[in-house]
This record gives sequence, C-alpha cells and structure tokens, in this order.
Amino acid sequence: MKIDTNTWGWFQIGKLFDKFETGKGHDTLLNDGDDCLYLGAKKSDNGVMRTCATDDSMLQEGNCIVFICNGAGSVGYANYMDKPFIATTDLVLGYADWLNKKTGLFVATVLCKERFKYSFGRKWKTYLRSTEIKLPVTADGKPDWAWIESYIDSLHSEPLTTGNETNNVNSLEVGNWREFYVGELFDSIYKVASYHDDELTSVSIGNKNAIAYVTRTDQDNGVKSLVCDIGLANIEPGNAIVIGDTTSTISYQPSPFVAGEHIIAARAGWLNKFTGLFITCLLRQERYRYSYGRAYKLDLIRNTKLKLPVMPDGKPDWQFMENYIKSLPYGDRL
Repeated sequence: MKIDTNTWGWFQIGKLFDKFETGKGHDTLLNDGDDCLYLGAKKSDNGVMRTCATDDSMLQEGNCIVFICNGAGSVGYANYMDKPFIATTDLVLGYADWLNKKTGLFVATVLCKERFKYSFGRKWKTYLRSTEIKLPVTADGKPDWAWIESYIDSLHSEPLTTGNETNNVNSLEVGNWREFYVGELFDSIYKVASYHDDELTSVSIGNKNAIAYVTRTDQDNGVKSLVCDIGLANIEPGNAIVIGDTTSTISYQPSPFVAGEHIIAARAGWLNKFTGLFITCLLRQERYRYSYGRAYKLDLIRNTKLKLPVMPDGKPDWQFMENYIKSLPYGDRL
C-alpha cells in the first residue's frame, strides 16, 4: 500500500486521546524482580530501562502511547506499550478506545516525526495536547483506523521467534573473571575517516549500492541512514566495534560501512558477531564514566578495563562468550 499524505487530515493530540496519565515511578522506589517492565525517557528498546518487581501503586495499564516529555536526547519521541508497566514521571501516557498494537505503532511513528519541534526550551509536556499530527481520514473526516490497520498488515512483518529458552541461558560466574585493558584486547583501535551528510546520497533499503552510514547516534545500532557507495573511497570493512568518541555511543557493525565524524573502530582476530555483541555490552556499562567533559578519546578507550571470563591459562575465553550470546533468547536468530 502506498502512502499519500496529501489526502490526510490534521488532528489535535488532545482530542485524539480519551485520557492522559503521568508516570508514577522512580528507580529508587523499585524492588528487584523480573515480572514488570520499567520505562523511562528512552527511545531505544521501546523505552525499557530495566525489569523490576510489580508494584500496584505505580503500575500503569498497557495498550497506550508513551510520550517522552523529558530526558536528554529523547524528548519528543513516542512508543507504543501493549502490556502493564511502571513509568517514570518523565513520561505521559495516552489512552483511547481506537488503540491496539497496529494503530498504536502507526501513530507512535507519526508522532516521532514531530519531535524536532520540542527540546529542553520547549517541553512537549506543555504543548502535548495542542500538538497536531497528520493521519489518513475517512469520508466524514475522522481518522481512518481501518486503513491504518490494513497498512500495518501490508508490511508483511512477522513476530520474531526463538528456539532458546530463558532457563537454558549459560550462567555467568563473574567472580572468576579477570580484568583486561581494552588496548590489549584489540589488534587495532583507530579513528575512522569521516564523511559529512552533504557528501553522501541517501538510498532506500534494497538498493544494491546501499551501505550503512554510521554516526554517533544511539538509535538503530548507530546507523543514521543508508547511502550510495558508488565513488566512496573511505569504506570500512565490517566486523568492527564502533565507538563515538564524544558521545560514548557503542555498536557492533557486522557489514561494511562509512562513518560520520568522531568515529573510532576497534578490530581483532577473535571478533565475530557473538563476541562483538558480548564486548559491546560490557563497554556500554562503562559509558557513565565518559561525558561531555571527559570524552571517550583513543587513550581513554585503550586504558578502559573490562572484566572477562578466562581460560585456565588466563587468556580471555572467547568461546565461552560466543556460546553465552548464542544461548540467550533470540541468540539463535543473530
């Protein structure tokens, strides 16, 4: 199905939703557990910060749009949440009788296109109800929810399945691990040659000349867009861990890519998509040490310490790391 927004109509958010609620949770009020999701001001991972024990005093109903009204880098984004959860006070939750998973995902996507209007100086919470979005309409001028559901169905996406079970995940006995400097783990860590946006031509998914344009974004595994690789001299091979040296954004890139400014690549013979994801997760745990006043530059990266599982001879146990990632739910789909 094709989209022609010229035929769509404008609708005010305050009139689309039946009610709005503000999140009631805070990290310090939560108890450890795995039976409830805790959502924060975060666009990635559908806003999920962690799991926690259920607390009925803070629990919100599912089947709602989650508006991120505060938070560095995520103000103005929206997510759809289908199940009960606990939310921070940075979130406003919108409920309506037309909401289901299909309409929710569609509207959340449209809402995200409006985020450029809102930042720290113009908070979404103040202007949320008066914000207007464009939606397909019926003959009588109402939102065409049936068309929206049909459009989502036409995308031919299927839920991702896994044969791995949670109770079969390999255990982590970190007490026996030892520390390694990042600089001694990798064969090379270097700054990547960069491109500016205006030097590149965007292309669509499926284009035979498409290549990932990796920047310091924390979204979409660091890929800002797909660009045409014709005539580009500075193409990086895949199978690299990529770090944004001013933002501490970290990702594993399996395929060739071109990079924006301030991108560092780390390469090693032991690196593959499984060990790469394992090390990427550990590096992300170190992000809190590096911010605007202490950028994650080459020397700091090389001198960062990571605690890793080891073999009897004291070397990193790369096979254990690979097997661990493979044992996780959806690890069989990587």
